[in-house]
Amino acid sequence: ADPSAALQDASHRTTHTGGRRRVLNVLVVGEVALALMLLVVAGLTIRDFQGVQQVDPGFRPEGVLTFRVDLSGPAYEEEAARLQFFEGYLERLRGLPGVEVAAVANFTPMAGHWGRGLQVEDAPPRDPDEPTPIILMRVVSPGYFEAMGVSLQNGRVFTEADSRDEGSMAVIVNETLARRFWEEGTDPLGKRVRLGDGSPWMTVVAVSRDVKHYGQDEEMRAGIYVPLAAQALGSGAFVVRTPLDPVSLVPGARRALQEIDATLPIYDVTTMSDRVDESLWGRRALSWLFAVFSTLALLLAVGGIYGVISYGVSQRTFELSIRMALGAEGGQVLGLIMRQGMLLVGVGAALGMAGAYAAARGLSALFFGVAPLDPVVYLVVTLGLLGVALVANLVPARRASRTDPITVLREE
Repeated sequence: ADPSAALQDASHRTTHTGGRRRVLNVLVVGEVALALMLLVVAGLTIRDFQGVQQVDPGFRPEGVLTFRVDLSGPAYEEEAARLQFFEGYLERLRGLPGVEVAAVANFTPMAGHWGRGLQVEDAPPRDPDEPTPIILMRVVSPGYFEAMGVSLQNGRVFTEADSRDEGSMAVIVNETLARRFWEEGTDPLGKRVRLGDGSPWMTVVAVSRDVKHYGQDEEMRAGIYVPLAAQALGSGAFVVRTPLDPVSLVPGARRALQEIDATLPIYDVTTMSDRVDESLWGRRALSWLFAVFSTLALLLAVGGIYGVISYGVSQRTFELSIRMALGAEGGQVLGLIMRQGMLLVGVGAALGMAGAYAAARGLSALFFGVAPLDPVVYLVVTLGLLGVALVANLVPARRASRTDPITVLREE
């Protein structure tokens, strides 16, 4: 028999399956492209989440318990009564076993805010049409900076004497506010600011480090700290630092409150570490979501590659056997099958790269410090996908290269 005619006849045997194989090839290319696209986006979101976790929040959340108390009822209508309550309760909290320092504020980081207009003494005249700058205002008691682990760039922390009268009105500004309202090289200490028109002027006694009040991935805002004595709160967030498990202090804090006023409950009880973790919930959920979907897409792509190559090999068994009978080595058959399979993977990977970049550009507003074209993510994902696809191609290709041509031809 003419060997070339036999090979041509073997090829004709699979012609009727060509349309089905083309459809399957298109599906495999699509699966590989989708898998790579999702893997890249998952990699970017994971790097984004890791990057946010590394951001210094400006305070030390470890070992800090926080909870709120609202002062309601006629007993606390007067500012003096509210201030007396806070001072008395803080004194009891500081006496609890294991408490290093306790303080109160209007809001802890990542748990609410007050915004106020700010005027700076001797500042250049502002355009009448320009709105008054709105800054973050935090009302805190002495001990707050120690309790939260917020350090000062220069100056001093608040004392019990601050803001007891108009002559002792004090304020601490953060680094962002100092840069925004005073020229570089100007020492803000001793400068005066006030909150809106008509309020007393307050003297800057310190510049604190910036605190990521709105979250580790949020823009830093200009802000000030005002002593509790200057504005007695109607509701306070207490912060207690301890070397113990912070939650273990909750029963003692409740008992101390009951001893002062049995009608007041504590609520919103948590640790600052948990609060920081909760602030990252959205990014964590997004990274897990993409990781799950990309893993499923990868499994589908691998299964599709293996299935299509296996199907193609089964349809070409007679052809491959004739090639081997005519002198083709097993390695040549292996290479033929691998080239055809990896060609599909290569096309899918190229399309996936383009789709991944487009998707990353669309999601770039959600990323924190991660470029849509992060070379590390693209390289790791592409090499990983190609490695897995290589294995999926190798299994059916090796099986085809080990086919006994004599047995197949005898059966035919």
